Amino acid sequence: MRLLTLTLLFAAGALVAGDIGNAVEAEYITRSSAVKAADADGHYRLALWCEQSGLKAAALRHHRAVLTLDPGHRAARRALGYESVRGRWAKGKDLMRAKGFRQHDGAWVTPEEYAVLARDKIAAKKAREARQQGNEALKRSYNRDPAVRSRAMAALDRLPKAHRLRPYAIASRLRFKDVRLRAIEGLGKLNTSDALPALYKRAIFDKDEAVRLAAINAIKGTDSKDKIGPFVQALASPFDSVRIHAAKALGALGDERAIGPLVARYQVVGGSGQSVYISQVNQISFVQDFDVEVAQTSFIADPVIGVIQDGLTLHFRALSNSGTYDVYEAPGYADALHNLSGKDFGNDPKAWLKWYRAEQREAKKRRQARRRTE
Repeated sequence: MRLLTLTLLFAAGALVAGDIGNAVEAEYITRSSAVKAADADGHYRLALWCEQSGLKAAALRHHRAVLTLDPGHRAARRALGYESVRGRWAKGKDLMRAKGFRQHDGAWVTPEEYAVLARDKIAAKKAREARQQGNEALKRSYNRDPAVRSRAMAALDRLPKAHRLRPYAIASRLRFKDVRLRAIEGLGKLNTSDALPALYKRAIFDKDEAVRLAAINAIKGTDSKDKIGPFVQALASPFDSVRIHAAKALGALGDERAIGPLVARYQVVGGSGQSVYISQVNQISFVQDFDVEVAQTSFIADPVIGVIQDGLTLHFRALSNSGTYDVYEAPGYADALHNLSGKDFGNDPKAWLKWYRAEQREAKKRRQARRRTE
């Protein structure tokens, strides 16, 4: 209390020293001298007089004195900028936080506004955290211990769904079969078009048949409307392994729209390859006769050249540059067509073409009949 009295007396003296002769300041000294140090109401009344008289600094000092004597004095609290929020007095930043506001770029905004304004920053932070977790899990998936790899893939499964695509796609290319299978399963569960390129690559290029089949099944389980498109394009690949894998995939997908492309490709590869002709010819030229013209002073004779040719003309058609077509590729087309159509014409591309054309004619007749009915 003695410290409070000395502080107020010092402030009053400083005020007078700053502007001697001012009537308001002189009256302030008189009024403040009459207020007892322990009189909270007296300090509050003096603070109000100071506010009315323009002595703002003195008013604040007396309001603080009031709170020192009576911390629950509501008027003094409000004068000093305090507000009561859920039974607790606060001001400044503490008051804004108590009201639920959040600071963003130097401004106080509501939680809803903050969520909108800071959404990009929050998303970027979450993406960085998820990327870091994914990278750490991918590092562990290289481990030789199957148990460590299994825990690593489980960590990828726990990532937020929006951040699983990249690590799954990377894991689907790793050397360990169990990792590739888990990654393909995860890509299939995402059921997004962004995951399809990685699945198609595994279904076409992976060396392990089990991995290819898992990728095909994952593609089959998605909501994609054009599941056969990439496989149909792969039928035109210059690499026989790619064509074989694409044909098997089309047969496994069960989409009858693949029958036409398979039959067409079957004809190009094995049924109606381009004919090639090679000629080996021996040619002999000789003087057959002379055209003679006699003039007055000259004799002109032009030789007539005859030509004799003999040799062979060979016709052939290359079915394959290796035994791969006969052993793997042709049976692959036949199996795929059998799975899709339920028919069995063996490895005879002409028979498949004949059946397919008949089916197309029947389908055309049915469409025409339906249009006439409608």
